[in-house]
Amino acid sequence: MEEYKNEGELQPLDTGALKYDQNGLIPAVVQDDRNNVVLMVGYMNEEAIMRTIKSGRVCFWSRSRKEYWVKGESSGNFFEVKSIYADCDADTLLIKIIPLGPGLACHTGRYSCFFNTLAGFVQRGS
Repeated sequence: MEEYKNEGELQPLDTGALKYDQNGLIPAVVQDDRNNVVLMVGYMNEEAIMRTIKSGRVCFWSRSRKEYWVKGESSGNFFEVKSIYADCDADTLLIKIIPLGPGLACHTGRYSCFFNTLAGFVQRGS
């Protein structure tokens, strides 16, 4: 399989250059830096991003509770941030992390939040 590479220099973006939705939020995909497994998706505003950068732990904005929360503060399943990328449109973040503590991302006790298959979809060969 051909290896794909991003050509050119990395383009650092200021958090103000990100494209937030009408509520001031941006989705953040969290991926295990060791094996590239997608663990979860959360939402961040500019303050949550700044808290994440400053602390090295992932901070989200809870849309339902209307408050900030650090992944792991109640479960012990902290995420140590290794890198943060914005996509080409600057409207989604990718946060690469190392899981700490028990290493479970999902509140159900699973490693990843992505364990449900979509009904009606037939998996194709790889």
